[in-house]
Order: sequence, then structure tokens, then C-alpha cells
Amino acid sequence: MQNEVRDRRINGAALESIMQDVLQGMSEFTRDVCRDCSAAGLEILAIEDAGTMAQRAAQVLPFPATGGDLSRD
Repeated sequence: MQNEVRDRRINGAALESIMQDVLQGMSEFTRDVCRDCSAAGLEILAIEDAGTMAQRAAQVLPFPATGGDLSRD
């Protein structure tokens, strides 16, 4: 009996119904959590002088070829 329960799969309309319930629950949770939030409001905590910014630089490393010539002309 244990193997019968483990080997059963949910598919078709039952799987779709379960997925819809999960999505509905996620939507309700998100709505409840964000109810009193204001994404439009932003409080500026401080304004600081940037000073002298260091010059940005990067070194590009070549991608190692594996086994053959991968370049195309």
C-alpha cells in the first residue's frame, strides 16, 4: 500500500487546480504583506560628498578554448 501512494502522480485538471490554489495563496499573501507599504515614498537619509572617485578599470580575461579552435572568421 505504501508503494501505491508513493507512485501516484497528480496531473491534468487536478494539477492545474492545485497550481491555481497555490498562485491564489501567493497573491493573497503578497497583497496582505504589502498593504501598508508605500513604494512611491523614498526618504533620503543623508547627502554626502562623493570626494575623489577612484578611476575604474577592468582587465578582460580571454575565455579558455577547450580542445579546438572555436573562433569563426
